[in-house]
Amino acid sequence: MEWDKEKFKRMFPNLYSEMGERLIPTVLDHLEVCKNLKEAIEVIDYFEKRGEITKEYASFLRGNEALLKSLIGKRKRGEYESRGLL
Repeated sequence: MEWDKEKFKRMFPNLYSEMGERLIPTVLDHLEVCKNLKEAIEVIDYFEKRGEITKEYASFLRGNEALLKSLIGKRKRGEYESRGLL
């Protein structure tokens, strides 16, 4: 689920200050650590099932193989944790 930074700050000021400038990874960030197209589709399905992305967005991602291929393998697992991100 993606949040507007200012809205999040107004709704949860204490949590926002505790988090500082850390960012919450989106579905695209998770797709970047996938090793292949099958794994990317599983990630999309998971985010859709949890309601973190819309059905339309999930369909767009599944149907855009070129985008998925450009994202797959861009990051290594654990990269966010090593930088202090969630």
